[in-house]
Amino acid sequence: MIKQLIFKGDPKSPLDVDKYLQLENKCDNLLKNDEIKFVGMINHMGNLIAGGFSEGVDLLETDEKRRKLYMQTALEISMREDFNDTLGKINYIATNRDNVLMITIPMNNHVVLISAKPTSKAEQIITKAHALGFFQSEV
Repeated sequence: MIKQLIFKGDPKSPLDVDKYLQLENKCDNLLKNDEIKFVGMINHMGNLIAGGFSEGVDLLETDEKRRKLYMQTALEISMREDFNDTLGKINYIATNRDNVLMITIPMNNHVVLISAKPTSKAEQIITKAHALGFFQSEV
């Protein structure tokens, strides 16, 4: 896995070493699926705190574009959560583009962002994320 933009020590949601290593392990395990190109845990500020790209894959060619995507993802989830009282809790958001399937899953004060081949099935990937225990973490 290629590590990108690892931010630790966010004062609002600190990760201790054990939790960080657990998240990295979960990301690594999900990345073993050939369909998946990126798995990352993003904090409320849009910083990548764990995860990265599959070997040889980088859909965004600059750090600036990656940061912008992470911040936009965190903001999008935050804005959509304003409707949780009336519409219910967000389970996931799947966006299918020409070149990528992006799955955004809110988890406590963080967001799991998964990028996969556009022909992938979102529900299958989410099932694999559940099986790995992404949603049992205390981040």
